[in-house]
Amino acid sequence: MNLDTIEQAEDGLRMKVRSRLNSRTAAKVLRSIETAKGPLPKQLQSQADQYAVEVLGSRSYAPWLYVYCAVAGEFRQGWIPDNYYMSVVLPAIEGRYGGLSDMRSMTACIFGQEKEIPDSGYVVKGQLYNASLEPVSSLQEFTDLIFAGGEQVAFKADASDRGRGVHILDRDRFLQTAAGLPDGVIQPFIDQHEVFAQVAASSVGTLRMTTVLEPDGRASVRSAYLRFGRDAEDHVASESNIRVVLDTATGAFSPVGYSVDWLEIDRHPDSGFVFAGHQVPSYAACREAVERLHRRIPMVPSIGWDLAVARDGSVQVLEWNSGHNDIKFSEATSGPCFQGLGWEHLGRNTAASPILA
Repeated sequence: MNLDTIEQAEDGLRMKVRSRLNSRTAAKVLRSIETAKGPLPKQLQSQADQYAVEVLGSRSYAPWLYVYCAVAGEFRQGWIPDNYYMSVVLPAIEGRYGGLSDMRSMTACIFGQEKEIPDSGYVVKGQLYNASLEPVSSLQEFTDLIFAGGEQVAFKADASDRGRGVHILDRDRFLQTAAGLPDGVIQPFIDQHEVFAQVAASSVGTLRMTTVLEPDGRASVRSAYLRFGRDAEDHVASESNIRVVLDTATGAFSPVGYSVDWLEIDRHPDSGFVFAGHQVPSYAACREAVERLHRRIPMVPSIGWDLAVARDGSVQVLEWNSGHNDIKFSEATSGPCFQGLGWEHLGRNTAASPILA
């Protein structure tokens, strides 16, 4: 047995565990929706089962299809279930490149100092670096650097997702915790655009855009939605966020948003902000930015971007996610988002499927 065989076995076991947990999450979401809307019709469940087996290659992919059907009220050909995307699509189209975005300092290496990248510093193995990845020898010098633009900064640890590993720090708190910080990135706290502040003022609302490389090599936006926090939070967390679907062409808000329980709402539960009739400011600039930046890393065909729009209308790319960019919400509410890429046929041509049975 060689090292490659051991790594493959470890990856297989890890994927099997993640798939089971993923299916449990889908079942929980479905129960929440069914409590509000009633049981999923048997006809839709049957269509989902048939599609999972005959097209995707395994009935284990059906649970998220049930959720999609429950949200949409119908079955749609071309849907990509979340666990199928995670276990089949990403390994097939990205391989080891999918893990690049977990290391926050790689942003500087890949994208350089583009105007949309707000990173002001990095912590790597206890060493402090500026935005150009030049070492900064003094903690005081580094502190002055990262707080030059405001009284607060956001620290995001490597491999953090779903809002975990994010800390909003003032100067004193940063100095108290700097010695124990893990690897990660530091960004200025964004003074968000007034439109977003009206929805949720205590945390910065984020725009999630998913881009893909098309068969002709172009990068294009395939899905977009907004994530807002709650009044008691200083940053958006997946465990409590409010989501609003967007028109990918114009950035117009859908009149329907969704609670963390996947239940439909027409306004933010804290501020009372009504979603209908509003539009993301600087949306065209957001779209242009992520499509341009994606072309800098063509070995990663699918990227989820988290952006903010500052008060002055400037676009700020807060994160990019390759190996774990979530697609299930977009697929359920506005999908299928990824038709024409051939993803639904990968399950029958890969060795990933048997570990999920």
